[in-house]
Amino acid sequence: MAITFTTGTINAANAGAVGLAMAEKIRDDVVAHIAWELVEEYTPASSLVTWYVFRCLAAQSGLPSDFYVVMGRTIGSGELRVAICEGYNSSTHVMSFYGIKYAGGANQPYDSSGRRSNTYTLTTAVIPAAAPNPAYHVWIPSGVSTKWWITVDNDGFSVAFNGASNEFFHVGAYISLTPITNNLPLTSYGSQSSGSATHGFVTRNPALASLTAKDSGLNVLGYNADLGFAGPLNYNDKLHLDMRPVAELGITMYQPAGVSDTELVGGIIGKQKRMRAGRTGTSPAGFAFGDAYVLQGRLWVPYLPTNNFLWDTGVSV
Repeated sequence: MAITFTTGTINAANAGAVGLAMAEKIRDDVVAHIAWELVEEYTPASSLVTWYVFRCLAAQSGLPSDFYVVMGRTIGSGELRVAICEGYNSSTHVMSFYGIKYAGGANQPYDSSGRRSNTYTLTTAVIPAAAPNPAYHVWIPSGVSTKWWITVDNDGFSVAFNGASNEFFHVGAYISLTPITNNLPLTSYGSQSSGSATHGFVTRNPALASLTAKDSGLNVLGYNADLGFAGPLNYNDKLHLDMRPVAELGITMYQPAGVSDTELVGGIIGKQKRMRAGRTGTSPAGFAFGDAYVLQGRLWVPYLPTNNFLWDTGVSV
């Protein structure tokens, strides 16, 4: 099934209601795609949170196994926290094999696939911003409305929010560029991540298979427009058939300040799917949320009108 793209505006009585409507819109759009299903929508007794657990089906993604995306919604505030993981037990509500936020450099054990063995049980509150809990991406609604767009593909999905609180998150498979085999290359990326600024995570790092190594081993520095040429977005390029040239996004592992971890946990790990980037600071004047660029015969949308990251909508022009 091709990429699906939807966009719209939510208006509600308060921020909590906006968050509820947004969570349900994400749920409905994701499970409408043939590659995804809702494992459970779960509100524990005396809970402050409702959990939504999505499974991406290997039969559709082309990956060797299913994977999961877990979204927690704080009922009162409407806040959403989203995390990706390789394993989920719906009987016990337990996540396993997920990205973990860097917590200071302590050595940790990794399994034969380069994963951490920690587990996390979905409880009565959203995932805390502390290791070794799952790393997550967050959106906190503010006010009584938000604009949004959602793209859903066979092996991942992305959501952007625009209003009083502007954020995005992107979860799913990436293209591995390492000669070390990685059978399940999964990543997540967001504008607010586990209580800090833009950051990303992977569920496994094959360089760390069966080692005890830095706890930064599952953290991504970010996505860099360094695979190709990131051209200006505010005008067309005559040599590119009057299109705007953009670069693919390389994924690089996190390097803590003062510590050179490339020799320890690796550096370049892959490139992102469904995302491109133009030159920073060249977005055209007058762009509004939901406006798109034409690339490769399809529409590509930024998460903010002034942002240089673009997502493939799959919509042909």
